[in-house]
Amino acid sequence: MKTTDVRVLRAITAIATGQSVVVKGDSDGDGYLVFAADAATPQLLAFMVRHTSGYVRVALPESECERLNLPPMCHRDTALCVSVDVRGTGTGISATDRARTVAALAAGASRPSDFHRPGHVVPLRAGTDGVLGRRGAAEAAVDLAGLAGRRRAAALCEIVSRRNPALMARGAELTEFAVQHGLPVVSLEELVAYRRRTEPQVTRLTQTVLPTWAGDSRVIGFRDAHHGGEHLAMIVGSAGAGVPVPLHVHVECLTGDVFGSKACRCGGELNGALAQMSARGSGVVIYLRPPGPPRACGLFPRRADPMPETVAWMLRDLGLYALKLSDDMPGLGLVMFGAIRERGIGTTTLAAAG
Repeated sequence: MKTTDVRVLRAITAIATGQSVVVKGDSDGDGYLVFAADAATPQLLAFMVRHTSGYVRVALPESECERLNLPPMCHRDTALCVSVDVRGTGTGISATDRARTVAALAAGASRPSDFHRPGHVVPLRAGTDGVLGRRGAAEAAVDLAGLAGRRRAAALCEIVSRRNPALMARGAELTEFAVQHGLPVVSLEELVAYRRRTEPQVTRLTQTVLPTWAGDSRVIGFRDAHHGGEHLAMIVGSAGAGVPVPLHVHVECLTGDVFGSKACRCGGELNGALAQMSARGSGVVIYLRPPGPPRACGLFPRRADPMPETVAWMLRDLGLYALKLSDDMPGLGLVMFGAIRERGIGTTTLAAAG
């Protein structure tokens, strides 16, 4: 098992058992103390307030914010909602009072009328797709709670630096804090990678037989599970399970694929791959269409290509676990190669035609 997966699983286990974890932001960003909101206790809140800024938030799915009538606090930041206290608390500021409010925000039976506004706990809207939609602390907190089998709601707050209490803890200091208190630590990047590896990233939409100059081919359409991009898998000839099949991964290029632009190699590489597959009698082309405006070399600014996990999940859906990779295949770098191998798909090298 990958070391990064072990760290994610430790964090999930801690959240499941009602403990806190440390979530590190991307690069050298702030770190957050996080626990499942439905596990809130005065002890967890007291520990959080002692070691953080004390600005306690509860990350909730957008649907829950709507259900509980939690409007944005201001138009500039629509994620932060109007602060609340659950009815029946004292001043609302103590660890005991805030623990009750945090737990009430996570409760499925709670109603809008159960809360005073404003209060001492700030609800925070998390994006619909979690860290796969937006790489933020709120999304990571909700994802961890959901992966742990708890209500998708989590308390979070930035950890304060012990070396300089006027600043937030970052980098190695976050790891030191986690070790001192026996807390799992996980980064946004690790959580993103874990979800991409363990959750299907595409949905099969349609299938047909398409007559082309390279012969009749079976074409299967997919949609990206989170960003809406639509992709194709073209199977040329036979592609039986267990028999190594040539693979070509291609990212859509309007100018090169459609108009034959000589400003890039895209169209020529695609046609060359199809010609080789037609001659050999087998092959698979994965044609990726990222969301947004068409990709067109020399016309629009180049956008980030789809993640390699998209290719791996498409191949898995097709039942292809043995591939021949052309040694001059564009776009299939070490990262994509590794993602394919992680899915249990065997690979060999296919020499390019001279």
